[in-house]
Amino acid sequence: MELDSVYRTYRPLLLSIAYRMLGSVTQAEDLVQDAFVTVQQLDSDKEGGPIRNLKAYLCKIVTNRCLDYLKSSQQKREVYVGQWLPEPLVQDYAGVTGSTSAAGGDPLQTIVLEDTISYAFLVLLDQLTPVERAVFILREAFDYDYRDIADFINKTEPGCRKIYSRLKRKIQDDPAAELIPSDQSEQLVLRFLHAAATGDMDGLFTLLSEDIVLYSDGGGKVSAAVKPVMSSQRVLAFIQGLLSKGGGAGVVRLVKVNGQLGFVLSSPSEPFPTVVSLAFRDGRVQQIYLIRNPDKLGHLKLR
Repeated sequence: MELDSVYRTYRPLLLSIAYRMLGSVTQAEDLVQDAFVTVQQLDSDKEGGPIRNLKAYLCKIVTNRCLDYLKSSQQKREVYVGQWLPEPLVQDYAGVTGSTSAAGGDPLQTIVLEDTISYAFLVLLDQLTPVERAVFILREAFDYDYRDIADFINKTEPGCRKIYSRLKRKIQDDPAAELIPSDQSEQLVLRFLHAAATGDMDGLFTLLSEDIVLYSDGGGKVSAAVKPVMSSQRVLAFIQGLLSKGGGAGVVRLVKVNGQLGFVLSSPSEPFPTVVSLAFRDGRVQQIYLIRNPDKLGHLKLR
């Protein structure tokens, strides 16, 4: 077996599955690397004969190891300080007509990020059980048939169909499932930033949905709101507090966050930057995600 060729061929696919399952760039890298080590050992041992469908075998290994990891990490999530948010995928932004490239040599740069799910949708998937998440991702994102999915996760084919059908109806009703056109979302992000930069609080308030929710993940490593901030009035007050604290000395850099326009906030008074992603519904900001935990930004060079 030419392992180098296999690695180049299937690594992007496996990283895509693992990242969507785990919401972690670093852990996805580790699990995929471990899957190739397993295949290499099997090839060396020559036990059980050759693997008939290497792609399916690798996907099954990665999916099951993701399931095991998610089950083992549930207890850690219970004691996590504040809101847990996924690690973002970040690209440099060169404008609507420009090109983008993975920021800081992101280990997932081999994935076509424009085809990835939005950050808000990744947060939504985290609310599912590990098995539900596997079924939905393998079917929705990668169009695997139910027979393969059942084989990957050791479930029945009818059971997988039932899980997917139920989740499809549930997720379609969630605001995070709405994906507006890229140019429209970019205009809204730029309007949001302009209002904040010029101190136009009335203009900023009109951009916020009444039931907006702001999530901030510091992981206990840096200051962050421990609980979600809900309602337009409270979120506006939170933003005003951030602006007054920064004293206007902060730097805003436009980036792509999971394929959509977002931004990075840096300040001389803060040791670590913050990645910000916005989600919209009906032309207004529905969710704001502040990723501040330095452990989740280590795979990026944001300064």
